[in-house]
Amino acid sequence: MAFDTQTTEDLNKDITVSIRENLEYDKPDEELVIAIDKAIDDSMPLKKKIDDIGKRNKMFWSLGTDQDTSRIHKKKSKVIINRIFTDVETAIPILTSEVPEPTVVGITDNQIQETIQKGLQIAYEVKYKLQAKLQMLLRHWFLFRLGVIKYRWDIAKGFTTENVLTRRIGIDRRATCKENCEYVYEDLEERVDNLIEKFPNKKKEIQQVAGEKTPKSKIKYIEFWGGNGEWVAWKLGSYILEKKKNPNFDYEDPTNNIFDKPEFPYLFLSVFSIGDDDGMYDSTSVIEQAISLQEGATQEKRQILDLNEGQKRVWVTTNVEEAVVQELINKTGDLAVRTRNPNSVQQVQSGKPDASLFNDLASSLLEIDNVIGIHSTTRGSTPERQDTLGAQQMQMGADMGRLDLIVRNVEQVIEEWYNAYLQMIKVYSLGVETLSNGKDTVELKREDIPQDIMIMVKKGSTLPIDRRTKYEEAQQLASAGMIPPRMLYEEMGYPDPDKIFQELVEWFTMTGRIVPQQPMMPGMGGQPGQPQAQPGQPEQGQPQGDETQAQMERLQGILQSPEFQALPPEQQKEMLAQGRQIVEATKQQ
Repeated sequence: MAFDTQTTEDLNKDITVSIRENLEYDKPDEELVIAIDKAIDDSMPLKKKIDDIGKRNKMFWSLGTDQDTSRIHKKKSKVIINRIFTDVETAIPILTSEVPEPTVVGITDNQIQETIQKGLQIAYEVKYKLQAKLQMLLRHWFLFRLGVIKYRWDIAKGFTTENVLTRRIGIDRRATCKENCEYVYEDLEERVDNLIEKFPNKKKEIQQVAGEKTPKSKIKYIEFWGGNGEWVAWKLGSYILEKKKNPNFDYEDPTNNIFDKPEFPYLFLSVFSIGDDDGMYDSTSVIEQAISLQEGATQEKRQILDLNEGQKRVWVTTNVEEAVVQELINKTGDLAVRTRNPNSVQQVQSGKPDASLFNDLASSLLEIDNVIGIHSTTRGSTPERQDTLGAQQMQMGADMGRLDLIVRNVEQVIEEWYNAYLQMIKVYSLGVETLSNGKDTVELKREDIPQDIMIMVKKGSTLPIDRRTKYEEAQQLASAGMIPPRMLYEEMGYPDPDKIFQELVEWFTMTGRIVPQQPMMPGMGGQPGQPQAQPGQPEQGQPQGDETQAQMERLQGILQSPEFQALPPEQQKEMLAQGRQIVEATKQQ
């Protein structure tokens, strides 16, 4: 008698091969629908697992707990410590505080290089407001083990970038990175009338699936990218609404592409993925690591409050009816012990919380900070202990090192976004892409973007700058005469360094601290023995009494002196204000 020795694993492999064979662009719609449905079913167990984890993480981030506090007795403390929210929402602005610095590779023309780099920075900061989208990307990553950004070209708006909720995305569960990912799909919703407008050739099928729904009712459908980004299909029920080769890639003219091959229009942020059963999703998250610690901290905090308020009491009742004792417990929320001794009710008061409870609470909170990489000094809150300034700076430096791993993965996402942006301009843009920040304007044209260009992000450029250290370094360089005053004001964060610089020049000129070099008399050529104007005196032919001009020239000389640069910034600013008053008074004479 023959036995079938095929294992479940072998059977799964056979099914997977069947899915992959039919999941091809040139298959008939009927076969493609079946293959897409099988691929979605294959990804669903992992997707459901991640979605469930995300729901629990979200509860601890937003509420501090996943427990129903209404079940706690009204006489007991219901306080919740939510250090997860505090640390996560502190980390996000830190991780997105600086603009990722683009570096153009593959261009020898410096002018084109500078234009593209400046344009990308303005696109990030101003036109597409990537900082806000990056913050949402990080928040989704903290909560759902994966952050997703999608880019596309809108006929009316042009290039568009949007965040996608992780639960709306499904991924090939065997993929460990985008390079070996066979398919990605997205759950979409659209009004029936809008969907008909998008796919007019499938009006009958859409109406059939919609049934009795009104034109303004929303209907769900699938956007499915297969072949590692080679093609895309839109599926509604058992119908393919449309399928096409990747529209973000120019198959006819390869010189219009920056990409070597078609790419998924999704950018994924993951940090703790190890490429095992969790696929492209992270294998854990910092919130999951911190949940048990936060539950313990909340419990310890409640115990401390209950003990302080005298709530944890024990009633010792002797020969008292059970209903009477239960009524007492319901009213007070305390505990009771029943005995059969003569009728009596006694209360045993618990003691006050001891130091061990407070120490355990502080230890739990500190460990949460260690897990996420955010401590009191980084948060800007009062430290739990009075450390020296040096110790606080070391702690902040340690936090920055802890966040560095996340930063480098964020920079990888932005690096992909920069390249995708230029790819979309080359494929779709027919005119000029104008980028302006109010001060500088950059125009990008598809023909100005070389085919072999590549954008890289300077590593560590997203990490926040220690402002205090930067101030101190700027002051030291100014004292040594190594940077000009205007740069010092800029590093100190003054709102208008150009204006302050001009006021300084005016004041130094008025006070005579700048002695300008006077120009030679016309035709004299600076020959020896020829008369020259003395510092602070008007030249021949210069109107007498033009004191304002003379003072301005003297101020310019003073500005260049090392004595001025050695002055503290506060004194420089004060002297500037005085100089401005003198200049104005001279102008009125």
